Amino acid sequence: MEPRKTKESADALAEAARKEIDEFEERISAYGAGEIDELRFRALRLHLGVYAQRQKGFCMQRVKIPYGALTSRQLRTLADVSDAYSDGSFHVTTRQNAQFYYVRLERVPDLMRELAAAGITTREACGNTVRNVVATPFTGVSPTETFDVAPYAEAFKNFTLRNTICQNIGRKFNVCFESDGEADNAGVRVCDLGFRARVRDGRRGFQVYVGGGLGASPSLGHLWTEFMPVEELLPFAASVIRIFDRYGERKIWMKARMKFLVRRLGFEKFREAVEKERDCLDPSWNAYLADISPDHESPPGKEYVFADAPGWVAGDAGFSEWREKNVVPAGAEGYSVANVRVVGGDVSSSSARRVADMAEAFADGRVRFTNQQNIALRWVPDRALASLYAELRRADLFAPGAGALEDVTACAGSDACRLGITSAKGLAARLGGMMENGLGKYRETLGNLRIKISGCPNSCAHHAAASIGFHGASITKDGRSVPAVMLFLGGGFYGDDTRLGIPVARIPAKSAPRAVGRLLEMYESEKEEGEHFDLAMRRLGTKRVREALSEFRRVPSYEEAPDFYRDWGREGEEFSIAEHAAVAKSPGSGAEEKIPRFSDAEKRFEQARALFHHGDYEACASELYLACSDSARVPLHFKLIDPFTPEQAVWEFENVIVRAGEAEEKWLDVSLRLGDYRDGDFSESRAAEFFELAEEFHSACRKVDERLPHRTPEVPLREFS
Repeated sequence: MEPRKTKESADALAEAARKEIDEFEERISAYGAGEIDELRFRALRLHLGVYAQRQKGFCMQRVKIPYGALTSRQLRTLADVSDAYSDGSFHVTTRQNAQFYYVRLERVPDLMRELAAAGITTREACGNTVRNVVATPFTGVSPTETFDVAPYAEAFKNFTLRNTICQNIGRKFNVCFESDGEADNAGVRVCDLGFRARVRDGRRGFQVYVGGGLGASPSLGHLWTEFMPVEELLPFAASVIRIFDRYGERKIWMKARMKFLVRRLGFEKFREAVEKERDCLDPSWNAYLADISPDHESPPGKEYVFADAPGWVAGDAGFSEWREKNVVPAGAEGYSVANVRVVGGDVSSSSARRVADMAEAFADGRVRFTNQQNIALRWVPDRALASLYAELRRADLFAPGAGALEDVTACAGSDACRLGITSAKGLAARLGGMMENGLGKYRETLGNLRIKISGCPNSCAHHAAASIGFHGASITKDGRSVPAVMLFLGGGFYGDDTRLGIPVARIPAKSAPRAVGRLLEMYESEKEEGEHFDLAMRRLGTKRVREALSEFRRVPSYEEAPDFYRDWGREGEEFSIAEHAAVAKSPGSGAEEKIPRFSDAEKRFEQARALFHHGDYEACASELYLACSDSARVPLHFKLIDPFTPEQAVWEFENVIVRAGEAEEKWLDVSLRLGDYRDGDFSESRAAEFFELAEEFHSACRKVDERLPHRTPEVPLREFS
């Protein structure tokens, strides 16, 4: 594939987005008419960030925000879209994305067009591909960073977006970048690939971790190297992705993440396969890095225009607390980063517009979504902090404690997500309210302790990497379902020392807030001098903690406490775990899944033959390429790979079948060879050569297919004459 540089024209990107949105709109119509089967349409919509929602007839649209960076104009676009297509708000996720809920499927293409006009994409925000590339929100402005990793995250995003090598991998693939040599605001050990900035002998590079992940079976990444020069970044990443695509699990969805491949092969064998793959990759991919400047980011050279702060601010205790807890120094004297705490991660459209205005008046005109679900304003002059606080207070966005104990992280949970078991937001709201009274006394001594709540084991809120983490569960009592949470203790992002939380106990959801209170009391009374909460819990041990929480694990009968059978925030309904609609919109009559067959390719060959005899060699070449694609799809289908495009089908055959030794080595570069014939000279002799190559490839696909124990081989194609 030809490299697409970071500086590629906006027109080219806009045209690619326009085409795929138009095609998706056509697919929506075909799906509604029952012309596309459910599985095929599901793969298409997920690839463009469209999730089915718990509420029938609505879907959730995820928006891809690479490393959380937005201009003020783009933030206003999110606000406009939320008003026009959603419920007047959007949700900031722990992977620095934005999510709109309650969107009608038929309106999604227009929503995408408005985002694309502002330079925002939903492409590959979901699906089995490389997801949003995340980075510490403080990169470029932190006084302690090694260097700004945002340009490298941008280059990585540009390299993988629409790249054939990662459009049909077995499961999602997460990547993060951290700029600080010691702190970790990105989670370098809990992603498939984690990169931490390093400098050696004046040369930029990265410490690299491989094979991490959270979810129901969390794993810490393996240290690949302490230093990888930046020019090896993209070839290395491509090697890892190709090996994952080739050998990763596809049949058992729960074991299809790369961490399971590393476990199955063993790290050393996995490493050996990746190193071998790197020897045959294209160094021209580094063109994506060509325009990265070695200079550090500096304050914007602009005139800040803002009104003086009201007189009351100087003596306001709230301003002092906000400045202490929400403001951190920037990398230039006289400047800071101000964190706007977003309670529950939910941003109203009016609040988004107010923050956009503040970014222009008090900061550099940009914002960063953080993995704590907050919004960071960068390069705020210290002299402007009082005025900024006054504006935040007027907008009711002045809550202190961003990233602290009271800033509870929560995913959408059962309020909207089909996978959600319990209401993460409901429990988070309850805990947040307790910080103002019963638990408030711990805010000063436990300011850096994090509480994170996921509505299910999938860890969208990173509960497995929290000091106190919960994921949604259920308990059965006397034939009734009780909303519950699984408690994890002692996790957190600490770079090389990152820890995964230890599962401790399943607790009724209604008892979870009191259990948190007991844990904090226990820590305060039993900690050793200078001992962090996480380490204290590990020292005390699971058995001791369970004993301390024993009273909160009890489930009363329905007659004794009917409230226990209702979830937080949903007190008006009894809790139940029900199957919810699997699609965002009911399909039409429903189409059966189309099984690829060699007869599909044979029809293409017949058409190509007619075009050849009529002298239309360009159309003939196009038809032959499609015949090769259809041939490749047959054995790929057995391996549970369903490519979206002909190019992807040919690529997957090369990567997953040829490079795995299941076809002759002569086909190692088949994607390049077939592409050259399709796009090159359209003479009679060239078309005849293409026919010969295409038929030979078709036979190779048949030979591979005949060795697969799934059906009787079809009648072979007659030779071209």
